Amino acid sequence: MSQAFLTATYLVDTDNPQEALNAICRGQSVGNPDILTPYETKDFLDTWAATGKFWREGGDTYVMLVKFPQRNAGAEGINYLLSVLLGGQCDIDVIRGCRLMSVDLGYQTHHFKPPRFGIFGLRATLQIMHRAFVGGIIKPKIGLKPMQLADLVKQMADGGCDIIKEDEILADQFWCPMRERIPLVAKALEGYPVVYLACVTGDGSEAWRKARRAQQLGATGVHLNVWCGLGTYQDVRRHVNVPIHFQKSGDKVWTTGPFSIEPSVLYQFVNLVGCDTAHVGMYGGYMAEEIKELHKRITALGTTLPTFSCGLTPELAKRIIQQFGTNLAVFSGGWIHGGHSVTERCQELRRAVDEASQAVAV
Repeated sequence: MSQAFLTATYLVDTDNPQEALNAICRGQSVGNPDILTPYETKDFLDTWAATGKFWREGGDTYVMLVKFPQRNAGAEGINYLLSVLLGGQCDIDVIRGCRLMSVDLGYQTHHFKPPRFGIFGLRATLQIMHRAFVGGIIKPKIGLKPMQLADLVKQMADGGCDIIKEDEILADQFWCPMRERIPLVAKALEGYPVVYLACVTGDGSEAWRKARRAQQLGATGVHLNVWCGLGTYQDVRRHVNVPIHFQKSGDKVWTTGPFSIEPSVLYQFVNLVGCDTAHVGMYGGYMAEEIKELHKRITALGTTLPTFSCGLTPELAKRIIQQFGTNLAVFSGGWIHGGHSVTERCQELRRAVDEASQAVAV
């Protein structure tokens, strides 16, 4: 039977490409990069060792294509795969930089559950067929009391928001605990076709327990920040049956620098672990990113709904829809809270989205 492989492409900064390649192949599959143990016979290495090749990209930068035997990973989760794909090679002196550029997981993807809702499930749930989604973010991020928060949510729903999310640093603080705010929000949203994403960021099993509790209290979606770890999203996916939002705040620690992951690979994993919506960044605003890069992220997300935010206004919402289409959500926080009426600001954003979506459809 032929061997199946998990294939990764790296951009590596090194003075000695052959030594660096050997270090990645051996160190991330069978053992010490330099020492061969008595167990590592030819048959053993043929079965378990990764193999690879390289070519010069320019200067001391090399592209390295590494093939890991699928059997090495078994049925382990995403955190295990990451420890293989970008782990020990970060500790080797001959490698000054190693960026994971692309991954073909092969049949490894069968061990993961896809988004339960995603773009088309959310369209069916909210009965939104032909336009982009309108999202509202609760501001201030922290400090509101439960009744204040619920009142703001109702104003956003009155203004035409489809998805409303708590911000990434609202947790279960004593002045606005989940047990009080979520039932009040659920009551405020009675009769509105709105998904409410409650922030359940936490450590380990705490995150899925909070997610389950949030759903029981009336939340119709949950929101976790990237710092929960990608494996946590899959865990939450197993324990709740509401949409899950991936918040990228902090992801540049992972996606920039000499040892890092290409953002499109990160978003490939975001879809893999079952996230239904994901913050991909922003076109314009205070986190303006290149069109080509944003398209790569959206493509990598597959069925996961991409969301744009960070300085969004109605005019930017129009530009985003013109550039990227209607299978997305535009989220505004600061702008919708910056006028004399949250409801009127949301209505203005909704009109902009309706007009832009109709223009794209024509």
